[in-house]
Amino acid sequence: MTMEPGAPDIKAGEVHVKDGVIVAVGQKLKAPGATIINGVGMIDIPVGLSVDTVELMGNADMFGIMKFIQNIENGKSESEFKLTARRVLELATIEGARSMGIADKVGSLVPGKRADLIMVSTRDVNLGVFGDPAHMLVTAAQPSNVDTVVVDGRILKRGGKLVVLNAAQVTREAAAANAALRQRANWW
Repeated sequence: MTMEPGAPDIKAGEVHVKDGVIVAVGQKLKAPGATIINGVGMIDIPVGLSVDTVELMGNADMFGIMKFIQNIENGKSESEFKLTARRVLELATIEGARSMGIADKVGSLVPGKRADLIMVSTRDVNLGVFGDPAHMLVTAAQPSNVDTVVVDGRILKRGGKLVVLNAAQVTREAAAANAALRQRANWW
């Protein structure tokens, strides 16, 4: 198996299948947009950022994940400019959608796709001094800075407050489902 030269290393944690061929199980991938050549042929594997479970990550803070990925790659390469903030945003948006096979529906704001977006307040003290929006979002933004969330054209959060969901009820239901799952799995 050979890898695309010059791309950052990312450890594969999933099984990738294309045309019935299993690739990248426990292998090091080159990302983003890893190209793996095996005995069958060349397979392109889109690479993006996502959170599949809070249990493993500790939280679902995509801002923290973006900052972590940029810092790890830039530290490894000993260049604070190796992985740009704009590229990290692409990995978290359109590349994330491509890696899940849903880029035709989400991942960018274009006509015909779902209207999924977040609006971040730049009036908060941790964001007020930035000039470049990509740099601001990747290096300084936090979940508390999210003012508005729109999913599929529907406003779910406005003015920093949930407008559709009852947070206490969702938390109770999620905790109950988690406890039931752990009990069925005999986990803890």
